[in-house]
Amino acid sequence: MIAPADLERWSQALLEASGLESAAAQTVAVSLVHANRRGTDSHGVARLPTYSQRLRDGHMNRNPAPKVERDDGAVALVDGDQGPGQVAGVFATDLSIDLARRCGAGVVVAHRSSHYGAAGYYAIRAAEAGMVGMSTTNSEPYVVPYGGIGHALGTNPIALAAPLPDGIWDTDMATSQVAVNKIFNARDEGRTIPEGWGVDSEGRTTTDPNEVYAAVPLGGYKGYALAVLVEVLSGVLSGSGVGHGIGRLYEDPHPQDVGHFHLAIDIDRLTGRERGAELLARLLGDLKAIPPAPGHDEVLVPGEPEQRAQAERERDGIPLPPTLWASLEELSAELGVTAPTSG
Repeated sequence: MIAPADLERWSQALLEASGLESAAAQTVAVSLVHANRRGTDSHGVARLPTYSQRLRDGHMNRNPAPKVERDDGAVALVDGDQGPGQVAGVFATDLSIDLARRCGAGVVVAHRSSHYGAAGYYAIRAAEAGMVGMSTTNSEPYVVPYGGIGHALGTNPIALAAPLPDGIWDTDMATSQVAVNKIFNARDEGRTIPEGWGVDSEGRTTTDPNEVYAAVPLGGYKGYALAVLVEVLSGVLSGSGVGHGIGRLYEDPHPQDVGHFHLAIDIDRLTGRERGAELLARLLGDLKAIPPAPGHDEVLVPGEPEQRAQAERERDGIPLPPTLWASLEELSAELGVTAPTSG
């Protein structure tokens, strides 16, 4: 176990030692550890070795300065300056919040960016500012289209968050059956994966992560359609790479040109923040009151497992698998960073 604050400091030190400017390193570190805090380990510090390598190889800008390339009323286009996606994502989210305060809603898309971690981080950031927030991103093609066996789309997540009377409700989901990083983590940790997570090169389902050629759409053709929707919002609107026009995070020695979509809606301009929060709380309460089906202990609402994980990990610390801890210690030794002691 490691305390979240200690993991943030370690992550920031590794990113800075990889050449990333200090403020940007802090932004990325906080985002990654936020995912670990919530149990979304597939989008947490397990990505640090890859980020570090891309920074050191010059495939990711080490001194990013996102800027507004075009704006008109409630919409804006952001140039991510080929830096870490978290830097562009936070910049774009905060701009969408500012636009929503001025106009009632703010839509900001970003291009020339990179992998931005967990989509929920940005939707939650907008909700914490009193908005209904939404964020999507496209990503390198690793998911087959429904009925096909070739890579076509990314895992293309959708995240939504909104204020409650006493906190935030949020949900974050990939449009593939699972986030691809869950398959990668299982491969790195020597674990099998459940049937239905991925297929081999001939389109047959496999439980061996080493044999996975591609992930599959969530719920068949419906997840396929949602992935295309995300591609339109994130890629087409921003003019970024789409499909195979996006560089591969783990293999391609070029900037990725990922696109992000960020929406903030000022609920005070509509039903009002207090009324909206009350209605949402009532809806979630009604869902929780449904009797559980056989094989289930209770009905959970979207985002509840992550919130429970966050409460537990804030209290007890974040568990890192031995293989990941060893990988981060190895990276620390390579970069001259002092690694914390394993708890």
